[in-house]
Amino acid sequence: MSNAGLLLTVVVLQQGFLGAMWMAAAAIGLARSSAWHWGAAAAGMAACLAGVALRGDVSPWAGVWLANSLGVAAMLAMRRGVQLFCKQAPSDREHIGVFIAAAVGLALAVALPLDEHWLVFITSLALAWPLLGAGVDLSARLRFEFGRLTATLFALPMWLVGGAFALRAMLAPVAVEVGRTIGQPGGFNVGFGITIMVTVLVLHCALAAMVVLRLVRQLRHLSDHDALTGVLNRRGFEEKLKLEGERLRRYGTPFAVLSIDIDHFKRVNDRFGHGVGDEVLTRVATTLSIGLRDVDRIGRMGGEEFCVLLPHSDETGAAGAAQRLRERVRELCAVATEPSQPITVSIGVALASDPAEPQPDLMRRLDRALYRAKDSGRDRVEIAEARVSSTLPSAARWSAA
Repeated sequence: MSNAGLLLTVVVLQQGFLGAMWMAAAAIGLARSSAWHWGAAAAGMAACLAGVALRGDVSPWAGVWLANSLGVAAMLAMRRGVQLFCKQAPSDREHIGVFIAAAVGLALAVALPLDEHWLVFITSLALAWPLLGAGVDLSARLRFEFGRLTATLFALPMWLVGGAFALRAMLAPVAVEVGRTIGQPGGFNVGFGITIMVTVLVLHCALAAMVVLRLVRQLRHLSDHDALTGVLNRRGFEEKLKLEGERLRRYGTPFAVLSIDIDHFKRVNDRFGHGVGDEVLTRVATTLSIGLRDVDRIGRMGGEEFCVLLPHSDETGAAGAAQRLRERVRELCAVATEPSQPITVSIGVALASDPAEPQPDLMRRLDRALYRAKDSGRDRVEIAEARVSSTLPSAARWSAA
């Protein structure tokens, strides 16, 4: 067996292993739709290369037309999987057009027959197109999720493999060595095969890294966000609060915290059921979120209680924001089964302007303001009393509650 034939056999085994890996990933639910496409792409490429290895033992229609068409279909499946992973509508019309053009061109190359370098040109161009397109999809779509640099790194293997095939397509009609099909002996084919084998392995590693990174981000999101309302949970909110306290200590930038409690929420659950209660919680969280600035943070602290963090705020601004939020909830969150009974909230407001005040003291002032709002008739805003200076040592300053 020639060096090119041996290398071809290794690549076939590599693609078969990668196909099995992606099928297993899809079976356990990891990026299921994309993984099925990537597994099918690897399996299709393995079948393509196996057909190439059998040329001479089978008819040209099987060893050339069918094998190369499978390779083109495999790369189109690869790109479609990338588009699904990027939550992008698949460009199926484009894919069908590329496949038909490649299949017709290959059929003409076998039937006429055309010179071998034209066969290499048609196949390489058809393989390059979806790979380069997948690189563009990744760099354009994933930069908002993972950042520009990470998205570019994920796209790079696609560009490298696609670029290699594009270069081969351009050189095939004019360079005898380049125009030989991949299964034939020759120094160029051996070098090209090794390059493709390594870069395809890196390509699949990049795809696997994308899946793992998204899974990690999703798990992290679940760890600090409330499953029902989608806002921060207590843990996530307290982390943001701690960071704002550290900023106050370093730079002296004041901030405010609002404690928001839905009035008579137990009556809603008792009268209309927990399903309506959950709907009210979701609608209140959405209404509050819409009324906030981009820099503000909202968290559900448990039950019907929410907290809002307002960076770079003074007492007047925080009180005004609290009044606007109270009015928004009253206007937008009436119980669907009884519109005449609107949902209202009581809000406590506390300003953090003293770097020496521990976080627990701030939260106690905030709680007292909320209790006053509820004791004074609900559906109102109360401002916390100013912080009373204490002689606490510096070690008692800001820490997580």
